[in-house]
Amino acid sequence: MPKFLTALALASLVALPLVSCSSPADAGCEAQPGPHSSQVKVTGTFGDQPTVTMPPAFDATTTERSVLVNGSGERAVEGELVQTHYAVYNASTGQPVELTPGAVWGEGNFVIDKAQKDALPGLYKSLLCSRAGDRVVSAVPPSELFGALGVDMSKQGIGKTDTVVFIFDVSKVGPAPTPTPTATPTPTPLSLPTPGDWVDNVPTVDLSGSVPVVTLPSTPPPAQLELKVLTEGTGAEVAAMSNVQVTIDYQGISWDTKMIFDQSFGTGKPAKFPVGGVIQGFAAAIVGHKVGSTVIVSIPPKYAYGEGAINDADLKGQTLVFLITIHDAAAE
Repeated sequence: MPKFLTALALASLVALPLVSCSSPADAGCEAQPGPHSSQVKVTGTFGDQPTVTMPPAFDATTTERSVLVNGSGERAVEGELVQTHYAVYNASTGQPVELTPGAVWGEGNFVIDKAQKDALPGLYKSLLCSRAGDRVVSAVPPSELFGALGVDMSKQGIGKTDTVVFIFDVSKVGPAPTPTPTATPTPTPLSLPTPGDWVDNVPTVDLSGSVPVVTLPSTPPPAQLELKVLTEGTGAEVAAMSNVQVTIDYQGISWDTKMIFDQSFGTGKPAKFPVGGVIQGFAAAIVGHKVGSTVIVSIPPKYAYGEGAINDADLKGQTLVFLITIHDAAAE
């Protein structure tokens, strides 16, 4: 999920649904012990906060999974619920991640399903086929941590290039509860600002490579919301309705720092989200344009993350520039 998807942002790891994997020899287990997961030392009573000794800083290339204690309970399969205590460590720093303020040992119920495999592939591999009573250590590279979500966890002490280590004590495996049907929300029209035509001091854009190169001019940013259409598409028009889902590639640049802070170009995984789930300026930049269009928009703080003193951590006070290519749009 792109950083600017404020409606979908995950605040911490506490609420993450996961999945499990016991002995690597069992059918269906995808992750194997590796040179890094096998070096993590965990001692202490099962179920209580353990003592964890991390090896020197490392970067895993694929999810590694080692079972330190073999349980004898039911093995987790698709459609089941895994109850576990767990801790999270940054492999680059060796430091634990706070799951809640002051706490590094948490408890959670995690459902095993395809949605988790797509969104959280490394955690799916870590827990698929685990048994009640297992103590599992897994090392998850950033490429497999959040999958299609692309969550920014810098505030929790996890950088975009950091491998993450999980320690799981699996206490119970059983059927997942049947979800309660929810009513489909009624689509509502969105009230959005109208961008002006961006004529002066427009950045230069090179689209010849797999990752576009946007060069900002050395001038003050536009004071208003301004947009320039680089390529006009021929597909369906993006409507200003809450139930419209768009698939896009994007690159986000801060005019203040001249740095890219987020993008999907070059990842091979375009972002998909509801039009109503992004900052106002971004939504205004795609509504009314056709599938196939590429646009560039300058978004003042008012329509981004708010006005005030510039803060790199949450982009407050910054003018943002987005290069956007619209691949698809459909009501859902």
